[in-house]
Amino acid sequence: MNHYLIKQFYRNKAYLIALLVLLVAGLTAIYTGKKFLDRNHEIIAKSEQYQKQSIGKNVKFHQDDLGLILYYVKFNLVNETPRLAALSIGMRDLNPSIQGVTIRNLEEQRYNSDFYNPAGAAAGNFDFSFVLVFLFPLIIIAFCYNLISEEEESGRWKLLSVQSAGLGKLLDARLLIRFCAVSAVYLILITTAALWIGIPPDRFFAVFILSGWLYILFWFVLCRWVILFRKSSAQNALVLLMVWVGMNFIIPMSSNMIIQKYYPVQESLKAVMEQREGYHNKWDEARQPTMEKFYSVYPQYRRFTVEENGAFTWTWYYAMQHMGDLEASASSELYNEKMKKRSRAAEFLGYLLPNIHTQLTESRLAGTGMENQLQYAAALKEFHEDKRLFFYPLIFSGKNAAAVQWDRQTVSVFKEPGNLNLSNIFLPYFILIAAIIILSHHKHRKLC
Repeated sequence: MNHYLIKQFYRNKAYLIALLVLLVAGLTAIYTGKKFLDRNHEIIAKSEQYQKQSIGKNVKFHQDDLGLILYYVKFNLVNETPRLAALSIGMRDLNPSIQGVTIRNLEEQRYNSDFYNPAGAAAGNFDFSFVLVFLFPLIIIAFCYNLISEEEESGRWKLLSVQSAGLGKLLDARLLIRFCAVSAVYLILITTAALWIGIPPDRFFAVFILSGWLYILFWFVLCRWVILFRKSSAQNALVLLMVWVGMNFIIPMSSNMIIQKYYPVQESLKAVMEQREGYHNKWDEARQPTMEKFYSVYPQYRRFTVEENGAFTWTWYYAMQHMGDLEASASSELYNEKMKKRSRAAEFLGYLLPNIHTQLTESRLAGTGMENQLQYAAALKEFHEDKRLFFYPLIFSGKNAAAVQWDRQTVSVFKEPGNLNLSNIFLPYFILIAAIIILSHHKHRKLC
């Protein structure tokens, strides 16, 4: 019987065309991810070259003025892009994977480099995760919605009930054939991506593969439950498509509106405005109050005094710049807290909706999600402070360009800590799949 069912499935040209379309869509998505990764690496390579050229040019023309050199020179921090990011681009198209900052005020520079982007909703990319989350379920629905209803509508069901020892086993056999066919396409795409992109076979890739496979399994189990209600083909298709639309569009969009209402993020722009006002106003204020605030934060620089007169000094200028950042720090911290709360709210929603959970899981594994962006922003702040504290004594002491080993000022790389919570990743899948199987058990037993 199983041999006959397999031949029946593969003789259906519509099924073969659907699998071929899915395969082509997946290969196109992998190609898109490969081009994204190549372009990203090219930008990083050019940034390294640009930083070196910028340092050389400014040192040449401002040899005796270190403060002026560092006014212009940007130091780049790379957000490491794993090769797995080609399969789940996530937020990397909105947020740059490399950011350059001078030792001047940080908040304005972060804003000019898409500091506000995490507050926006990503439209999404045609990457492998998109194909998995949106297209695979449509093919599964097309394969499964009429497995019982078509037989009943054609009058063959009664004949099958006489000839077959168990209609429930027959249904599961037909579902298994379709599950194997879709899984085969999925594994072909994963293998192609691994070889083409050069994804290392580490635990992140293994969890990525398994999470996608469990998402496919969820849709087959859901289809099995729906068709066991023994409704017409049109009703089955309508119900499954409504579930697909609800899961992928209606519920996420509604939830996003609720999250934005409860966690509004105007603080990014507010932080920039406070920072700008903070240091622009210092030009018209007395210098000593500014310097006292600066000394209270960095008492080690108290020996570098500033006179209350009209003479310009880099000591006062850079202290004033940093005071602008401090005045905007409260808004900046509040922004980060709200973005973390948004991320946690989306994660909680993912526990209920496997499509969202799959997207969040795969972007987290690929280092392209919100968590990565927040960690990179924190690393950029530390990077900026390290640069400031390294150069401040040299600038304040009146050193020239020869005091710095410029060849050591290379591009730095931030690497996200590789932590995996397997229970948080897999339990939502197991719970949902088990719950649906239990709910459908009574109806399935009637067929046996």
